[in-house]
Amino acid sequence: MKTISKIIALILLAIVPVVASGQQKNKKTETVKYVTSIDCENCVNKIMTNLPHEKGIKDVRCDLSTQEVTVTYVRDKNNNEAIKKAIEKLGYTAREVNPAETEKKE
Repeated sequence: MKTISKIIALILLAIVPVVASGQQKNKKTETVKYVTSIDCENCVNKIMTNLPHEKGIKDVRCDLSTQEVTVTYVRDKNNNEAIKKAIEKLGYTAREVNPAETEKKE
């Protein structure tokens, strides 16, 4: 019985740091939403193809019906203003959505 307890304790000690490191990674990322001038599937494809190549970008989602682009990125490697400029460089307008605006829509 003591052997089983020791094995369980060792397994837990091995798992806890892995779970904790995953939580730290989440703290280093940020998600920002922009209202853009995308108006067709080609626009969405252009954003989805080019934006992930920017430094620190982890995820890009486009919603054509609301013209919103949602970007998750690593804070140490990028920032909201640089992402906005990257969208504008692709030929679209971009205005950061205040989280309070998103809550009002829902």
